[in-house]
Amino acid sequence: MVLSLGSCSFFELEDVSDPNFPDRTAFLANPTKSQLDFLATGTFSDLRTNGSGTGQGILLAYQVPGVIGREIYVLSTSDNRYVTELLGINPIDNANYLSGYFGAYSSARRTARTLADAATNSPQITEEQRNGYLGFANTAEAYAMLILSDLQYENGLRIDVSDPLKPGKIQPYPQVIAAIKAKLDLAATQFAKAGATLPFPVPSGFASFNTPATMLRFNRALAARTAIRTNNYADALAAVQASFFSLTASPTAGPLFNYGGANPDVFNSLFQVPNSKGSTVVVAHPSFITDIRPTDTRVSKVRKRDLRSTTGLSSEYEPAIYASNTAPIPVIKNEELILIAAEAYLLGTTTKDKAKAVEAINVLANFYKVAPVTIADSDAKLLNEILYHRRYSLFYEGQRWVDLRRLNRLGDITPETTSDGKKTTVLKQMPLPFAEVQWDVSNP
Repeated sequence: MVLSLGSCSFFELEDVSDPNFPDRTAFLANPTKSQLDFLATGTFSDLRTNGSGTGQGILLAYQVPGVIGREIYVLSTSDNRYVTELLGINPIDNANYLSGYFGAYSSARRTARTLADAATNSPQITEEQRNGYLGFANTAEAYAMLILSDLQYENGLRIDVSDPLKPGKIQPYPQVIAAIKAKLDLAATQFAKAGATLPFPVPSGFASFNTPATMLRFNRALAARTAIRTNNYADALAAVQASFFSLTASPTAGPLFNYGGANPDVFNSLFQVPNSKGSTVVVAHPSFITDIRPTDTRVSKVRKRDLRSTTGLSSEYEPAIYASNTAPIPVIKNEELILIAAEAYLLGTTTKDKAKAVEAINVLANFYKVAPVTIADSDAKLLNEILYHRRYSLFYEGQRWVDLRRLNRLGDITPETTSDGKKTTVLKQMPLPFAEVQWDVSNP
């Protein structure tokens, strides 16, 4: 905010728009290309810090499914709700901080929608440039919607939020997934008409996705992830094949969210100091170590720590994914696409090709030094292999809980009994946040 010395009052303040939390009226009337570029930058930033400016949105979007899916525990001496509520001992209070991801990713949706509306209205850009902005805006909004949908599941989600004062009603899960797919498909057609160059700068983590053609491959990767949510294998495989999927490239290749650390940038909120003694500590679920195969090199994703024992649970391992508080966070990786392809080849009606499923699985088996599979193995064994690789390749990325849920295998998770005798359960979804419930009560 800037003090306006030339105004009629010394205390009158000049309005300054923040591209991360934009005032829509400042951009919608006659936006310049410079303003659109600021909005695009703000959209990238909002997707990785998610509305709060501190990264708490992405923190909860990974921690909540990580705890429910028994990838991690969040053990806190000051707040036991990470255990008592997320592990189903007590009902979740839908007004507490555990629902903080919802406002954060809703903010990301809002920023992306503002970019789309501004680009639509601008007379100061070419049609190719307009399509570049629109393709990115729709892709970004779809990404945020999918994060929300993964956590809300059968509660559904509002699809139409174009007017924040008159949002549409909450729609059921199948319609939400269909709307996300439609938004990604629309973005794909827009990228196809965006020429050879994106009209806005991309952060360094997207350096390999800095043209309409390469951004389209990122878009198709998200379309593959979306299709797999309802086990739509035909759409999933088609999207994989149009993405940056490769059986020969690094499994970890893909776009990244970057973190600069110093103000005005932010830190990677998923990083944790080794062997932290803080009041709230993320530890690996003990089953990470007991279930991993002896030669699997992904064991390096955790490290030994002093035993942490709180709220009736304990672990002597912790995540070791990020080397520093400015390490990037993957958005979606080639190995996820490889495993989506493997699942589509194994289980799809029209995409069935067991030999290709085996080939895809063995790319990761060989890379991570675990025993390969063969075409003589049963389909059941191959699906277990796919889930094993998804569990360890995508550890602490918000995927395992969703995988087991969509395949009706939440029963694979064994609920714990805490050391003080409390029995846990496995949740199917997070509750609809209090503000969403109250909005519909007040606006029937």
